[in-house]
Amino acid sequence: MFSWTAPRTTPLIIAHRGASRKAPENTLAAFSRAIDDGADGIELDVRLTADNRVVVFHDSRLERTTDGAGKIERCSSDELKGLSAGSWFHPVFRGEPIPTLDDALELIRRRVGVNIELKSDRLRGPAPTPKAAIVHEVLKIIRRHRAEHLVLLSSFHHRLVKLAQSLRPGIATGFLYHTVTTFGRAPLRRTRRDSVDYLIVNGSSCRRRLVDRAHVADIRVGEYTVNSSRRLRRAVRFGVDAVYTDDPGAIIASLHS
Repeated sequence: MFSWTAPRTTPLIIAHRGASRKAPENTLAAFSRAIDDGADGIELDVRLTADNRVVVFHDSRLERTTDGAGKIERCSSDELKGLSAGSWFHPVFRGEPIPTLDDALELIRRRVGVNIELKSDRLRGPAPTPKAAIVHEVLKIIRRHRAEHLVLLSSFHHRLVKLAQSLRPGIATGFLYHTVTTFGRAPLRRTRRDSVDYLIVNGSSCRRRLVDRAHVADIRVGEYTVNSSRRLRRAVRFGVDAVYTDDPGAIIASLHS
């Protein structure tokens, strides 16, 4: 059985927004390809619509990856149903819709791990706020699919992760960091203080010393986005626990070559 905190092998190969080099990101096609390519887990992003439905989508706006326009939080789920989330990638994917989190978990059917990244552009003021409704809705969906043991909840909005911890103790959690956001800060210290399972950093922030210190504190380290054999070799050398890649098939082949 898959486990984020006690994996059978390392590093875990996590498909970043699905197999997003082979299919449009955050679509059912990308998730299916990632499973077929042998990924250990799938990373996907979730946002709330205007009517509080949880959809799988990265950007705050629709323009880059759909034929729609505007902010996704201002659209209802019905308005999103008619949009194509695949035609920007290749005409063969013209019929790909924006999936809901329910759609994604139904497709995955507990075959691989799922890293759900919580997205929100509406967080203001002290937590919890009404905008933290995304946490409540995501946890409901996870329970409905009986997927608690397969899920890692992560976010750059650490308050959302902490709220998830308080509402569902025992679910795996991770703090996301980027070089720009960590400048002058100590990500490992905060991750250890808040008892988070994973510290997930970009390549510029990933150092062997960071990984070693995290392991001493019983914290696992994920690195994004690993898309080359050179980066993979470095991650393995550093002892990284999970690598996030746009092309899991190629990275798995490199790992075993």
